[in-house]
This record gives sequence, C-alpha cells and structure tokens, in this order.
Amino acid sequence: MSAPALLAQAHRLLGKADAEGLAARLAAVLARQALEEVVDQRCAQVGVTAPWASARSKLIVLRALDSGEAADSAAVAWNELSNACHVHAYELAPSAAEVSQLCQRVASLLPK
Repeated sequence: MSAPALLAQAHRLLGKADAEGLAARLAAVLARQALEEVVDQRCAQVGVTAPWASARSKLIVLRALDSGEAADSAAVAWNELSNACHVHAYELAPSAAEVSQLCQRVASLLPK
C-alpha cells in the first residue's frame, strides 16, 4: 500500500468511537509503515537504495544527505510511533489523540 493509503486507513481507525487501546496501536503501526515508505522514497530521491537496511539506518542516511529538518522530523516520528506500537506492561496504551498527532506529522512529510 502507498503511504497516503496507509495514513487514510489509520485515520479511519482513529475516527471510530472506540479508537482507544488496540485500535490506536494498530493505527500507529499503519502510520509507521507509511513513514517507512516515505523514508524509502526520500532515500531513492537522494540516490540511496538499500532495501536491506533497517529504518533506523535509512534515517541516518537521510540525516546526512537530506535536509536536517525533514530528517529530524522523520526520526522523531519514527521513534514515537515505534514506542506507540510496542506493548509494555508498565505503560498505558497511546491515546487516539496522540496517534492522530503522529499521523499528522507523517502526513506533513509526504511528497507534495
């Protein structure tokens, strides 16, 4: 799926009345997949194709070769989405509002 389609699905999940808990986590997973697609596209635009590289490695490449502001925003979004995706017994699940903000950050990174 494309990044905009993944974000649209995440927004549909967050728009439901019971969007807390697992629905919010699932929306975070979809948003992270969308972000990883955007990072892959951006890496290709700066001349780096490394399908075997981890997302964290690709973010470092973007930091070195792309604009610092966009790379930093992508790295922060990826870290926060990764935290929202993982279940920890000692932490509350992310709220729908938190995941919605992260989706908006990913949407701001989409190519225009």
